[in-house]
Amino acid sequence: MIADIRPGSKKFYAEEHFFGGIDRSGFFTISEANYLIHYGHTLKGLYDGSLMPETETEHKFVAALQAEEPVMLYEHKLWKKFLYAVYRTSHRSSAVSNSKGSMNPSDYYSEVFHDAY
Repeated sequence: MIADIRPGSKKFYAEEHFFGGIDRSGFFTISEANYLIHYGHTLKGLYDGSLMPETETEHKFVAALQAEEPVMLYEHKLWKKFLYAVYRTSHRSSAVSNSKGSMNPSDYYSEVFHDAY
């Protein structure tokens, strides 16, 4: 697969979310992890608005983020999978740390979760 997206300025391991990096998280296939490692900073920048799209695929990715309907763009699907994995890892640790057992599901509601599926 030849990407029409700029490679990131550095490798993207997302160690703040995945101890040991994306490739050892268990959420992604080898090819997905490699794609995120090489293009993750660009996808993140396009997602949070810190980068402006330059190529046709980057424009489609940004449009897909804003679309309500399902999109068949590989980068969009992979980024949603990444967001879902981040949500799962961050909420798994918060559920374990709650010693009173008084978890209210609405306390952990996040738009990221709904964006990821």
